[in-house]
Amino acid sequence: MEGTLPVPSESRSDARKVVGLRMIVADKLGLARGEVTNLSLGGCGLRLTRRLRLGQYVTLIVYPNDRTRMIQFDLARVKWVETGGAGVKFLSVSPQYHELHRLCAE
Repeated sequence: MEGTLPVPSESRSDARKVVGLRMIVADKLGLARGEVTNLSLGGCGLRLTRRLRLGQYVTLIVYPNDRTRMIQFDLARVKWVETGGAGVKFLSVSPQYHELHRLCAE
């Protein structure tokens, strides 16, 4: 299921696109698998089996459904946490950033 989520004027500067992309999150505790549920140029929503902490820094590796190369977000900060999920803001992205633009535009 894909679409565009509305942009709340008070908290987000980029529209988020509903996606379902496999991903791995890495932090000081190790690796965890999950799914990117929504995506924008500035951040994304995650569904995870392991709980993240508010303010925590993580690395994300996202695997596009079309089997193009992975997109690595070298540094992201956890902005919100809820049961089974979290939202992160991208602080640093690998050179594959153009792939993120493509995913958000599709």
